[in-house]
Amino acid sequence: MREKLHPTLIELWIGIVIWSILIAAAGVWFCKDKPAWGFGILFGMISAFGLAFYMTKSVGKLVDDLDAGRGDRVIRVSSMIRLFAAAAVIAVACVIPRMNPIGTFLGILSMKFAAYSNPLIHKVTSKVHPYFKDKEYPPEENGEETPDEERPENGKT
Repeated sequence: MREKLHPTLIELWIGIVIWSILIAAAGVWFCKDKPAWGFGILFGMISAFGLAFYMTKSVGKLVDDLDAGRGDRVIRVSSMIRLFAAAAVIAVACVIPRMNPIGTFLGILSMKFAAYSNPLIHKVTSKVHPYFKDKEYPPEENGEETPDEERPENGKT
């Protein structure tokens, strides 16, 4: 059975596309080889999709392994894997002659920009499609502490 993609991951992908388009449009004026710039952004954007998907799976594994006391190790290892994967993608972009490595780097960096703009993207997507309405950004707080569940004190029932 297929799992549904987490709404936050889809919102992150939407943000990656938006920021990659903005970066590509801004770079057109500064770059001499426009196709190489576009290919670099596209390669970085696709890589950012994969890195975001892997990050989502890593966080899911972290939540599962948190009780076993291995959560810190899991998150450290997954962060290093993502870092080395991004470095490998940029290294490949440096080798391919018709690809701009700076564009690739900025395409990957669009994932960070998308993460920072996620609350704004969530506001828009939650109004457009009901799939995104089940979570709130930021969580509402009314200033009052929530009462603990009623439980017997000192073992009394």
